[in-house]
Amino acid sequence: MNRPNAVVRTDKPASILARLDRLPVMASHYVWAALLAANLMLEYYDNAIFAYASPTIKAHTNLSTEQIGAISSAFFIGMIIGALVGGRLSDQWGRRSVLVWTTVLYSLGALATAFAPTYETILASRVITGIGVQAATSVLLVYIAEMFPGRARGRFVSIVTIGFVVSGIGAAALAMFYLPHSSSQAWRNLFLGGSVGLLIAPLARFILPESVRWCVARGRFDRAEGIVSELEARALRRGPLDEPAIATVQPAAAAPTLRDLFNDKALLRTIAVLTLGYFGASLAYYLFGQWGVYSLVYSLKYSEEHAYYIQFLWNVIYGATPLVAMLFLDRYERKSAILVVSVLSALPLAVLGISATSWAVIGAGGLAAIITGLVVNAYYTYIPETIPTQLRALGSGIVMSGGRFGGAAAGVLGAALFSASGMAGVMLAAAACYIVFSIPVALFGPRTTNRSLEAVAGDETGAANGARPCPDTSMAA
Repeated sequence: MNRPNAVVRTDKPASILARLDRLPVMASHYVWAALLAANLMLEYYDNAIFAYASPTIKAHTNLSTEQIGAISSAFFIGMIIGALVGGRLSDQWGRRSVLVWTTVLYSLGALATAFAPTYETILASRVITGIGVQAATSVLLVYIAEMFPGRARGRFVSIVTIGFVVSGIGAAALAMFYLPHSSSQAWRNLFLGGSVGLLIAPLARFILPESVRWCVARGRFDRAEGIVSELEARALRRGPLDEPAIATVQPAAAAPTLRDLFNDKALLRTIAVLTLGYFGASLAYYLFGQWGVYSLVYSLKYSEEHAYYIQFLWNVIYGATPLVAMLFLDRYERKSAILVVSVLSALPLAVLGISATSWAVIGAGGLAAIITGLVVNAYYTYIPETIPTQLRALGSGIVMSGGRFGGAAAGVLGAALFSASGMAGVMLAAAACYIVFSIPVALFGPRTTNRSLEAVAGDETGAANGARPCPDTSMAA
């Protein structure tokens, strides 16, 4: 049923959220997505540039393979901290504020890496960068889940992850064209690019509204009402809006605590399952991502220039990932998609591990780049959808933090696997991780695709209390 001119006026939290959920996809959503994509681009660049530059760094410094692995792991140790701290702070102070300040933090960390004089200072600066990067990423994904239309959450995660494509191709191009032909200190200049986030942070502060769901959860109904009313006014210029479908909403409360989380059995189960799955996916992803180009140089004995050329081609091929993700993420159940694409990821990784010719390496690595990227997109969409608003950022942060243990382990484990069995050991281990760790998610994760966040939370709470889930419509509990 349509209401051609009226906007429902009420301060009831359930009605505010229903009015937010009924909004169509608008130009504002694409502006927000573009800004978030720019932020994610810089976050991924700060991560990728060390992996791409690691052969050059090793060649022009006294760092050993083990020290390169330790620096890679240091970044992920920072990410583990950042996921927990960012989630906790954003539940208390708001999604937008934490996104802005963590963007500033990782930008300063990138600057510190560029000027770090010793191994120890590089370690410290990478920890700082990792804290900012993961805190910003975790909050960014929560923001998409809470503020973008439920029927298009997968689409907008795919749009935002175009930032991965741009930064991946850009970082690979810099490594291919710049590093082999420059001075021994040229790698430091690449880290200066991560400081561009100092320009992104003010834009985020003035363009992005605060999350309406966070405002409602904290009892700031007037602020939530104002944001929704402004969005409704923009939507009504295009035509009538649907009648709001009211869902059950948890009452406003003070900032959530770990005690609240531990008292919620359904949420604990969900977090445990997702943390296990995301840990395995992260371990596999970074075994491939961190050690791919390194293996080309030190296992297959390619020249640095040729290895960077292949890495560049992999990233160009990866550019298809967001487009492919848009085709299926909002059409199929998220947890089933995670299982399918994880199993598919294992195939090209196994082929890459035993390949020797350039054409096989390029083809297998490019296909692996696309499919492993689909796994990331699926998890990025799925994780914040599964957790209630009151604990969404904290719970998502715990899952992300647990997953980043996989990234940290990839640095040390990858070095050990590479030393023992070369490229084959690294890639076959990544393939096995994708398959094994996706199974619990498919079996025990909640259903979320095309459902309101309140409906998902209601079903999980009911299941924990022994009740049967309500029959689901797309947007109403």
